[in-house]
Amino acid sequence: MKRPRTLRGQLTFFFASSVLGTLLLYGALVTAVLATGEWLEHRADPRLGLTEGIFDEALQALGAMFLSIPFAVVGSLALGGRLADRALAPLREASDRVRVARASELDLRLPVRGTSDEWDTLASTLNELLADARASFERIRSFTADAAHELRTPLTVILGETEVSLRRDRAPAEYRRTLEVVLDETRRLTHLVDELLQLARADAGARVLEAEPVDLFLLAKGALQRTEQHLAARSRSLTLELQGNPTTVQGSPVLLSHVLDNLLSNALRHARQRIRVEVRATDAGVQVTVGDDGPGVDPAFQARLFQRFARADPSRTGEGTGLGLALSRTIAEAHGGTLDYARSDGESRFTFRLPKPGAADGPPPLGAHASAGRTTP
Repeated sequence: MKRPRTLRGQLTFFFASSVLGTLLLYGALVTAVLATGEWLEHRADPRLGLTEGIFDEALQALGAMFLSIPFAVVGSLALGGRLADRALAPLREASDRVRVARASELDLRLPVRGTSDEWDTLASTLNELLADARASFERIRSFTADAAHELRTPLTVILGETEVSLRRDRAPAEYRRTLEVVLDETRRLTHLVDELLQLARADAGARVLEAEPVDLFLLAKGALQRTEQHLAARSRSLTLELQGNPTTVQGSPVLLSHVLDNLLSNALRHARQRIRVEVRATDAGVQVTVGDDGPGVDPAFQARLFQRFARADPSRTGEGTGLGLALSRTIAEAHGGTLDYARSDGESRFTFRLPKPGAADGPPPLGAHASAGRTTP
């Protein structure tokens, strides 16, 4: 099987072939010019044929050309090899850097010489790709560490409670208490795994491809009804308000409902007497505000409010997984929207904005006939 020629060999061969081809072409042209000139001279004066042969000078030039060919080949190969080595120097440096780079750190940057040639363009493009990969790797490593920490806590509680209960025989009430703790932690674990799964799907943006016309007012009404049922189960009383009109956007009803549930769940934990949801169409799109009259977010914590696993409670033992707001913002961005927090008029407000649907989105879905104005579900 014929072995492929190396890139250096190809460049050297190309350079030597070019030099040899140029030499042959130049020699052929010189020989042809000399031969033509001598032929014209003999034709004009036939007596010249008695003293010298026709094409003598041309044959001498042709002989000199063939004698110089071996020297030209050797010289062109040597010079071509040197030029090829110089041209391939950035590739060798890049190869050395890749060889010593560590995949776990991705601390790799290819050399850019500042010549604006093809190699600089390729190296700059690859450096941008490596920078993106480095940032993604750091996010994944941080997310994995946080997820492992969050998963470890309920598993430790379940393991500890079970081991303590099995050390000796206990009364039925003690077994019941242990099972209740295990059930609570298992539910928390299940909720955390579900949030992680939703977050991974939202990051991929795969489900947003199934966008369809969605009435945010109907979604908000359904979310408030679920919140009301949750309050009734806990024998807790809060005033729930819904303001706005039927407003259609293009998106995934499942994911958008998840955002509303997350925001209402967050408001439920902090509200003192009232939770307010407002759905409003603006010039830029649609805006959903979920407000509560709770104490608000600590200003020192606001910068980390939407970070994954970030919670104001440093002991990390409160309700929630620390993923709800991060997941909601990811879903909003996957829909081309935003999610922000602000404190205004004694109210904590999470504002969820979505872009205006295009003209091709079609009419609102059937059933979007909820009454407009202020509503208390």
